Amino acid sequence: MSSERTDTKLVQILLEFSETAGGRPSLKEFLELFKWASDAIYSAPLEFEVTLTDGSAYSGPAESRVPEIDDSLFTDVIDFLSGLPDEGGGPASPNVLKDILLAFINSDAANLSDVHSGVSGLTITETGGVARPEVGDILAVPVDGSWYAMIVLARNRFGVAFGIFAESFHSLEAVLPERSSACKFPVYSDDAEVVNGSWKVIGHDDNLISAFPSEPEVYHSPKFAFPGFDFGEFGAAESPTGDIRLIDANEARAVGISTGNYSQSYTGEFLQQSLDGLVRHWRQPEF
Repeated sequence: MSSERTDTKLVQILLEFSETAGGRPSLKEFLELFKWASDAIYSAPLEFEVTLTDGSAYSGPAESRVPEIDDSLFTDVIDFLSGLPDEGGGPASPNVLKDILLAFINSDAANLSDVHSGVSGLTITETGGVARPEVGDILAVPVDGSWYAMIVLARNRFGVAFGIFAESFHSLEAVLPERSSACKFPVYSDDAEVVNGSWKVIGHDDNLISAFPSEPEVYHSPKFAFPGFDFGEFGAAESPTGDIRLIDANEARAVGISTGNYSQSYTGEFLQQSLDGLVRHWRQPEF
């Protein structure tokens, strides 16, 4: 892919983000798009470290709009990454991607919301050292002194699907998902918190997968319209294969679309922060 084409595609990604989020992304949000999408291309998610021209390390704003971005944008970023093959036919090396992104970030075309003096350094590395969780792996997630259990349900174009168990446990050793009820709606996230050791793999049980939908869906609000798609009066659910299913008012209320409590996907960190609220909203009486 030529330099001109890469810049054009990156500008399109920025414009799509701006239209969806209501404003241009920060550098943090721009790089988060690539971090999330990299999980579909590389053997482990990419991590980004930025040095500004004054020599300071960049951290960016505390809040991020990336968890609210529609999956179509992540598909575009995945397509961009897959269009940068190396000589061996695989994905571009982190060094090649670094050069492309650094040049773009410092160009007039980027015009990011919070970086105006320029970036002097960008480091991209693949996370490693911890095996990525497999479908059926049970995870223990710490939340405010207690632990929740989740199970890996699938890996697909939406990300990693997790099933959440509703009960919290007082210690890591006490986490027993088979004694818990299953929240009705799975969520999509990444496995970066497992890779960095924050979430613990405590077991494996394929039988527990049956407590959740076999093909975890994502939901679309009726407020958002995309060419060729009808999300109906109350919203719609989309399967990993792209099938669209219109939902009724009861399902929209249950999943949280009509109340504004639903997110299509989460960063691992944001999912961890949201577990208490999700469990309260989605808890169902029968396992």
